[in-house]
Amino acid sequence: MKFQSRFVAVALALGLALAASPAAAECNPDDALFEDEFEFLDVSWGESDDNLYVEDGALVVKEYGGIVNFSTRNEGANVCIDMTIADASKIPNSPIGLVFWWQDWDNYYSMFVWADGWIEVRRIVDGKQTTIFTEETLALKKGVGETNSVELDLKPKDATIFINGTKVQRFKGRQPKDGGVIGVYGISPEDAPATFTFDNFVVNTQDE
Repeated sequence: MKFQSRFVAVALALGLALAASPAAAECNPDDALFEDEFEFLDVSWGESDDNLYVEDGALVVKEYGGIVNFSTRNEGANVCIDMTIADASKIPNSPIGLVFWWQDWDNYYSMFVWADGWIEVRRIVDGKQTTIFTEETLALKKGVGETNSVELDLKPKDATIFINGTKVQRFKGRQPKDGGVIGVYGISPEDAPATFTFDNFVVNTQDE
């Protein structure tokens, strides 16, 4: 699937008013379905190569790549992760993100954030991409090298995104029948490769 810049989106919603409610994606590493502080590259992430490895306690993704972790399969989960665009010369074309409700690489949802304060959620069905929303938000820490704590509250038919403790957006969606899988994503243009890092990854299943 060819990546398109967020500016291609038809509708842009400015999320300049921050919600006052606290984050609700309760992530507890002590009873997590899966947690990783990236002391080493766990086998569930696959094999290390030049564009995927662990360094200084963080998962590093370079250039253009998405990876899912099958140990995170769930039917409703709280997901927490710290994400950093560590290096990028073309900020509008170098987002960092999460993959969720993943069935295969032709059917999944993704959320991306940019270093200049934008967030976007996309749905891919049979390899075709739809933008659910694009929004500018003050909840994001702007700038290359800034770390943003992202939380997802995933229900079977909707999801809520929190960034740095602030509720940003709730939207409708649908997880796969056999449950969803969680992953990470980094995107950069071929002529300006970027580096993305992930840390403090926790996935907790929710009580029925």
